[in-house]
Amino acid sequence: MKILIIGEPFLPPAYLPRVRYFCSYFIEKGWKVDLVTENSEHLHYAPENVTLLPINYYKYKQGIIAKSEWAFKFLLDLCLDYKGRYFYKKSKELLSQNHYDLVFCSSSFTFPLTVAARVAEKLNRPLFVDLRDIAEQSPDDNHYIAHRPPPLLGKLITGIYKKVSLNRRNRVLRLASGVTTVSPWHVQTLSTYNPDTHLIYNGFDENMFVPGKVATERFTISYFGRIYNEQIRNPRLLFSALSELNKKGMVTPENTVVKWFVDEQSRNVILNIANSYNLSGFMEFHNFITPNALSDEMNKSSVLLVLCNAKDTKNYFGIMTTKFFEALGTNRPVVCIPDNNDNLSHLIKETKCGLVSSDELEVEKFLIEKLEEWQQKKRTNGMLDETIRMNFSRKKGAETLEKLFITAIKQQ
Repeated sequence: MKILIIGEPFLPPAYLPRVRYFCSYFIEKGWKVDLVTENSEHLHYAPENVTLLPINYYKYKQGIIAKSEWAFKFLLDLCLDYKGRYFYKKSKELLSQNHYDLVFCSSSFTFPLTVAARVAEKLNRPLFVDLRDIAEQSPDDNHYIAHRPPPLLGKLITGIYKKVSLNRRNRVLRLASGVTTVSPWHVQTLSTYNPDTHLIYNGFDENMFVPGKVATERFTISYFGRIYNEQIRNPRLLFSALSELNKKGMVTPENTVVKWFVDEQSRNVILNIANSYNLSGFMEFHNFITPNALSDEMNKSSVLLVLCNAKDTKNYFGIMTTKFFEALGTNRPVVCIPDNNDNLSHLIKETKCGLVSSDELEVEKFLIEKLEEWQQKKRTNGMLDETIRMNFSRKKGAETLEKLFITAIKQQ
């Protein structure tokens, strides 16, 4: 079997772990895999033995010329699906030289769904769509646009962009032989457009994320990822609990550290909150970490922090961050705040992998328990049963995807 995968560029902080795993899995199973993607300086993260067709889209990398080029092409894309048409035209080089059994597209919003739809129609092959994020999950639509539009026009432009993108996405979904997505809420939402929609959790790479017993000099709380703002990722319960423990003399910068593996924008959000609680001395900042180093750094953590949106945030659903599943992979105790009674909350309670809470006293009590455990042996034990842990491996998801592919190919 040979499949054509059309995906986004490999960019930090995660470098498309879901897509990379699917590629590696199918190659290991004897499938031939070709990958069309936007060119970037991170192509070395592509799996071995994948035939790559990187396509250059932006000519300029920085400065006012680059922003002008982006704005011009953004408007063309908004009006004419320019990027989708451009990538389809460029990918014809690969199409003319190969036979494929199926076209697969994984997207975090809309691009490159229309490329995949055109390719599948041209080849007369089944199309499978994988959606990791969708517009309906979040009221903060701006982060789907690379550069924020001018303030006076921002709301209008993002509203138009969202409407156009959703129309294009839904047309593709109706054409697809099947759809996969990342949470029960996403499945429910997308089933409106394609009833053949299936749940494949983001999961963790079982070859990379393995539990380890690592002693540390300080009680370590770690967070990996972005914090766009407090509405979307709210860490205040952690700061409130740490502040109380600091006043009681139980935690100090000498025995406790909070490590943040984030970008500059996130760092600014965190520092503002830390300063308001007089906790800046506990903070330690690092850049995004490469996938190969992530497991080791997680295993060095006494507790892993998972952040959810503020309780008054409207229209925010179904978010199940990949970092949570990677925390399951290393079997580190999780503290998830606040508790929004959503899919992620239910899963943490079902797996008993840690605490999910909106109560400061509960968070404080959990940290005390883990701190006392760390004080005894300089590390903490995982809370997750091994059988349950492996149910969330990416291998389980890839096996499901393979069965769906084979069924679609046989029905062609």
